[in-house]
Amino acid sequence: MKFKITGIAAACLAMATSAGAQDIDLPDVIAWSAYDTGSAGHAHSIAIGNMMRSKYGSTVRVLPGRNDVSRMTPLKNGTVDYCLCGIASYFAAEGVFLFAAPEWGPQPIRAVLQAVGDYGLGVAVAADAGIETITDLKGKRVGRAVSSPAIDVNMEGLLAFADLTWDDVEAVEFSGYVNTLQGILEDRVDAAFALTTTTVNYQIESSPRGLKWLETPADQTEAWERYTSVTPFVTPHMVSVGPGIDPASPLPMAQYPYPILVTNSDQDSTEVRNIVAALDAGFDDYKDAAPGANAYAIDRQILSWVMPWSDGSVAYFKEKGLWTPEAQANQDKLVERQEVLLRAWGTFVGDAPEGEEEFAAAWMKARADALEAAGHEVFFR
Repeated sequence: MKFKITGIAAACLAMATSAGAQDIDLPDVIAWSAYDTGSAGHAHSIAIGNMMRSKYGSTVRVLPGRNDVSRMTPLKNGTVDYCLCGIASYFAAEGVFLFAAPEWGPQPIRAVLQAVGDYGLGVAVAADAGIETITDLKGKRVGRAVSSPAIDVNMEGLLAFADLTWDDVEAVEFSGYVNTLQGILEDRVDAAFALTTTTVNYQIESSPRGLKWLETPADQTEAWERYTSVTPFVTPHMVSVGPGIDPASPLPMAQYPYPILVTNSDQDSTEVRNIVAALDAGFDDYKDAAPGANAYAIDRQILSWVMPWSDGSVAYFKEKGLWTPEAQANQDKLVERQEVLLRAWGTFVGDAPEGEEEFAAAWMKARADALEAAGHEVFFR
């Protein structure tokens, strides 16, 4: 519902905004790591940084990183206090995949603010392959990104939606995410996992093969339970952005926040609160300055997600009247989960086996045992 703002109401709103701005005290410099130059995440950082400098006199110093580890390492070693990261930040918090290694383990990561955009994720298929639903993928050629666990597990979750596994399809291995989609163009595969806005999708749509998206309707409860048992970080979403998608007729697919501004659990909560407040108060100044920057709107946040929030973020959500008992219960559960993982790691590393594969396998078992003993879902094994 929209309301017309009268002259008196507008004056009151301006006074309230001014008063709110006086409550926002930011450091002279805020350092965070982000995606490399040319990426959407880096463009978001620049747009936000311009707003922070002009509105609050605070400089956002961006340290670009080419991959998940290079973005997360500066946060781990204290070079930066924040990371504008992807879903790898959740994997780091869980201590899985690349982070099931001696130099990593579970990280005490907390969400500061999410970008929840209009894009989606799902299965991109060649329109000429005769595939109408995820169930139809059985026996078909499906791209598998062997060097990218995040991409691999997303496809595994989508297969689970239809009660399928990698054993039910003809998995064709590629070196990375974009290459799996190139495989559709080259007629080497019929389907692959994709974010709807990935550039290659536009090429597929305009190619002789054509592009089709497979739907994952939210009302298919059992299918979604299977889906989130593999990829707990996804949520249902009506997708309106991407090639082959009519904005007037969004498709029922999935989504997770991307990018996510994260920090460590011991980061000063007042500073975090003020950063979130600044990003909210200055939203109109940067929301159109980079494609997708409108995704940081305070009313788009997924409050009950898989990563605990910083105490500073929670404080601001409470000020705005957004925080709910359900969100608090989820927060308490996630904080406890994080503590279980950190204790398990502390116990494990003392007598951990040598060798990369042996270490990872032993940690994943110790991790699973600790989570199960504490009554938490394991998700990754």
